Formats: sequence, structure tokens, C-alpha cells
Amino acid sequence: MNPFLWTVRVRAEAARTVTVHARNHAFPIGDPLSFRPTDEHPSALEMMLGALAADLTATFRTLAHKQRLPLDALEFSASCCLHNPLVALDVVGEEGHPGIARIEGTLYVSADAEAEALEALWQETLRRSPLYNTLSGALELQLRLSPTL
Repeated sequence: MNPFLWTVRVRAEAARTVTVHARNHAFPIGDPLSFRPTDEHPSALEMMLGALAADLTATFRTLAHKQRLPLDALEFSASCCLHNPLVALDVVGEEGHPGIARIEGTLYVSADAEAEALEALWQETLRRSPLYNTLSGALELQLRLSPTL
């Protein structure tokens, strides 16, 4: 059996923006990373961080639904830092690499459920997440569940 392949195409169509085409979707992404307070489009780094947060949030929601555990609210807050972002900016004399050093995040859950049941769901979420399992071997992940019972 051949493995299923997910594919995207990326086109550079406008200055400081690329457009990602995935199946029947197209979405713009701005610079690889940005230090500006606002931009027209999210950076590639923000999209990657958002993809991880979306993966974990949606997986948790799906697993809760399968277990008939009603959720009142679900929100994920995430942040990351780079080893040396100045390398990405090509600052003269900077050394090292600009890769992600650490990702921190919290899944806030409001549900009428026991804390142990939510924690078991969280552990199963991490076990099933393709992005979490890929990143956990490459960088420091500090992710936690914060139930508001």
C-alpha cells in the first residue's frame, strides 16, 4: 500500500507575500518571520505555531465528542522563541541558527467533567497529533492542559 501524500503548492505572486494552495484552498502568508506589531498577513512562523495549536485543539474537541463529553469552551494560547532570530535577518557577526528553540502552550478547557477525564483526553490528544509527535523530537515543547471546572 502506498502512503497517502498531502501536498501544497506555494507561489510568490506579490511582494512580501506567498500564496499557499492546498486542495481547494488558497491562503496568503507574509514574511518568514516579522518583528512588526502589525502586518497584512501572518508570518510563516505564526502559521506554523497556529497549525500546531489548531491540531491540538481540534483533536481534543474530536476526542471529547467521540466520548460524549460536552465542552463549554476551548481555547489554545501558544508562543515560541527562536535560538537566534538575528541569523534569519542576516545580521553580520551573528552565529548559530534561527530554528525554534521552544514552544509553550496551554489548552484552556471549560467542561462539566472530572479533571482526570480531561487529562486522559489531553494525553490521547498528544499521542494522536502528527505535529506534536514530529516536533517533540526536534525541540522543547512545554504544553499543558488548564481545565476550568
